[in-house]
Amino acid sequence: MNKTYITAYNLSKSFEDKEIIKNLSFVINRGDLVKISGSNGAGKSTLLKIIARIYNQDSGEIKIEGKNIKSSSLSKSIISYSSSDFVFYKDLTVKKNLIFYFNLIGEKNSKELYEKNKRFLNLFEFENFYPQILSNGQKKKMNLFRSLIPSFEIYLIDEPENGLDDQSKIELDEKLKLLSKKNTIIFTSHNSNSLSIYKKTTKEIIL
Repeated sequence: MNKTYITAYNLSKSFEDKEIIKNLSFVINRGDLVKISGSNGAGKSTLLKIIARIYNQDSGEIKIEGKNIKSSSLSKSIISYSSSDFVFYKDLTVKKNLIFYFNLIGEKNSKELYEKNKRFLNLFEFENFYPQILSNGQKKKMNLFRSLIPSFEIYLIDEPENGLDDQSKIELDEKLKLLSKKNTIIFTSHNSNSLSIYKKTTKEIIL
């Protein structure tokens, strides 16, 4: 039986006068593959950002292995977050952006990590480009590479397949299958059939 890993109690979040999440509670076990579903504007991305500690909830709490993430630095060291937003250093090439990020999170062999994995999503094809000239699909690949290549315990992914070509979806599918063997993955998606790994979802949080 899998061990309880992430627990949320009565989470609520509003922006100005609009309530996005209200009294949400859930339990996620270690190793779960979790889908967050709901209509546009239901709070799917907001929930991921709360777990990632990008947003603070207005009330309620989230605990990882019994520790409140709001008062602990634990989550920053074990959680990877891949957003639908594109935030990069515009004065660095794709390759230098990623190596810089790997250094920032404490990877000891950042250049080696990049070189070893640069064929994932064919990133090497545009590694010397600057982010501002990339297509949205290329930016998406860069985001996924940054989030999925380093080792974490929890992977939060907002719309993983959105903007990817068919071959890249196949590569992403295989990568997520590999990660799901030892890690907890929480994702949002509007298309449950776009990746085969979605069929292995163990839990769904409906907003």
